[in-house]
Amino acid sequence: MGAALPQSVQEIADVIGRERALYLVGQLPRCGKRARRVVLYVPQQLSSDHMLVELLGWEDAKALAAAFGGMILQLGTCRNVLRHYRNQTVVRMYEDGMNIGDIADTIQMTKRSVHNILWAMEPKEGYQRDIGKAGPAWKQIDLFG
Repeated sequence: MGAALPQSVQEIADVIGRERALYLVGQLPRCGKRARRVVLYVPQQLSSDHMLVELLGWEDAKALAAAFGGMILQLGTCRNVLRHYRNQTVVRMYEDGMNIGDIADTIQMTKRSVHNILWAMEPKEGYQRDIGKAGPAWKQIDLFG
């Protein structure tokens, strides 16, 4: 299923669905000192040219207005969901045979960041992954066994 949504976004997801809620949060501008939140005003009455209708369509916008009409919602940015998806993508690309440099270029990360993601992943049972000189400890041979 993926990473858990912040409670504020989960409430919206309960009304319009997880994917639509993530899409909505991704389209809204960030605010605050560190841009960790988005603010959304949900009107009680929608017009056909309202931003929510343009982003979500009439039915989902109407459902939001029915559930949260007249409220100002402060939503989390869902960075944890994006990070979880990105990390899964890095591992999948690596397991499909891409080298670290190509993964870094594709995802627009540094090679070091790709190494760190791969390093943090637990290996599958009976599975060894070679990620270079800075490889994980579970790749080393057993000196005492």
